[in-house]
Amino acid sequence: MALDWVPETYAPSGGLAAAGFYKLLGRPRLDPLAVLVRETAQNSWDARAVEGQPVQFVISGWDLSPSEQRALRTRVFTSAEQVVGSDLADTLAAPGLRGLFVSDRETKGLGGPLQADEADPDDVYDWVDFVLNVGKPNTTGQTGGTYGFGKTISYVVSTVKTVVIHSRTLVRGKPQTRLIACAIGEEFSHRRKKCTGRHWWGRASTSGNPRPVTGREADALAAAIGMPTFEGEELGTNILVVAPDLGGRTPEQAMRFIAESVTWHLWPKMMSRDGEVPMKIYVGWNGEELTIPEPANRPPLHGFAQAFRAMLDGHGNTDEPAGTRHDLIGSRRPKTVAGDLVTVPLVQRPRVEVDDGHDPTDADSPVAAAMIDGPCHHVALFRSPELVVEYLEGPPPPEGGTEWAGVFRCRPEHDAAFALSEPPTHDSWSPELLPKGRDRTVVNVGLREIRKALQNRWTPSPGAEQAAVSSTARIADGLAHLVRTTEGMGRGRPERSGGGGGGGARQPRVAILSSGPAVVGTGLATRVSLEVTPQAGSNGTRLHVTCGAALDGSAIDADLDPDLVLLSADVDGRSRFLSGRVAEIEVPGTRRAVVEIIAARGPDTTVLFDIQSEAVTSG
Repeated sequence: MALDWVPETYAPSGGLAAAGFYKLLGRPRLDPLAVLVRETAQNSWDARAVEGQPVQFVISGWDLSPSEQRALRTRVFTSAEQVVGSDLADTLAAPGLRGLFVSDRETKGLGGPLQADEADPDDVYDWVDFVLNVGKPNTTGQTGGTYGFGKTISYVVSTVKTVVIHSRTLVRGKPQTRLIACAIGEEFSHRRKKCTGRHWWGRASTSGNPRPVTGREADALAAAIGMPTFEGEELGTNILVVAPDLGGRTPEQAMRFIAESVTWHLWPKMMSRDGEVPMKIYVGWNGEELTIPEPANRPPLHGFAQAFRAMLDGHGNTDEPAGTRHDLIGSRRPKTVAGDLVTVPLVQRPRVEVDDGHDPTDADSPVAAAMIDGPCHHVALFRSPELVVEYLEGPPPPEGGTEWAGVFRCRPEHDAAFALSEPPTHDSWSPELLPKGRDRTVVNVGLREIRKALQNRWTPSPGAEQAAVSSTARIADGLAHLVRTTEGMGRGRPERSGGGGGGGARQPRVAILSSGPAVVGTGLATRVSLEVTPQAGSNGTRLHVTCGAALDGSAIDADLDPDLVLLSADVDGRSRFLSGRVAEIEVPGTRRAVVEIIAARGPDTTVLFDIQSEAVTSG
């Protein structure tokens, strides 16, 4: 049987126009497809059936078959031409209709009453909150978001603002399948009634309100339009986004963008806990599965994963990366711990090129899925649901070739406060959204103390920096396959005032010309080029060179890299072999000379050279 078209009429006391519903998300900072990933994943996580059991989350798309498209046109969206301000009827009739399906399993499905005015003794209102109500918050505690906004993005992604909702849930202990279709258009009048512009297709109740088709009828219709099936006693929800807007991407690029967005926004849910991941995620197009990258394979996400693993394992775990730091972020008034901050120093790794439709040379091309496009100096913020809220930018890396990453998770007792500070898209914490009081103070002070902790760690004090450069020339290089050099004088021994004969310096000077990665044989290395100016009246200069690994760009630690060793020194074209991590290099003569030093290293090491100079005199 074909579904009934049920337009929404205004109640005598008024209501929300469809245009207002559609605009609830405002203007998201993120691409709509990325928001779709974030919001629907949050809803699926909130709907998990059993605590500790993985949730299955799927985003798949395909070209609908002629029979599936015909079933949508003739059996689901009857009277589609009545949707004012929409191309729904023409889109359903045009060849090549695409669908984007968002599904979850191991969830509760959309249960509870079928009408918004019905009270439920079990206090379950998932169906009416997702399908009928607008913007009602989920109040069960430590959840990701609100059903109202999570469903809004599904309409935003549809070029015709149209979805089909298909869910299986338990009703009085027995599974029941429900199906309804929904669309957003413009206000209009119908049979002398003013209509909001929201439309449903299902069954009209005696009062004229929309109800879903259920049971075998729902299952048969879902199969006819290509909905993912429910196996056995499975519960869960499917959403069909009709004619998705791919943002100027090809279908393959769009699904790659979605797969990359899963990694960037949901990576905490991909990390194993006691041998099990919280969410099992699948992305595909026309039946072909796309690989969802692991965080370790998408630098700098590997750093965030390292920091989060250190947080999960607890402070002092022997397996945590070198340089890991744990900070408690607290408030004095009120006296409480807002959350935990973990930061790790990183060696800058090359980024992976991804064909997600973005062209860095074309400002009009679709945005990239990657949230960080330069050196990483960010903290991933999240609450108890452990879904990334945003990447908060902090102080830049202290040395070239290095970067850092961190995670902050608020304490469970403050989860509700941080949740209420989030806008509809849940992509930031804004204390000003909260009324004045304890919760607002906790969020505000928490963010302030996060920034303070980052400044304390990654921004050296002026006195310590001056002391360091007054005695040594320190160089940190670009790493791995990065082609990165630092040109100019660098931070060598400062020049002192005072006269001297012959135009020479009163003491030897070392200036950094460049530094960068190198390959020696089959191994990785660091090459640094120096300009040495001898002291006036001397016969030459002796360089005392020590190399070490320094992920934080401030101190040498010889134990961080067992592969680190000095290989060679070249003085004005004359080479000599070196060994170990300490060497003396003689630079003869009274004229300026160029010295090139090469040190072998491992793949994840920043090489830091400590170079001191002394004059060589006769006698």
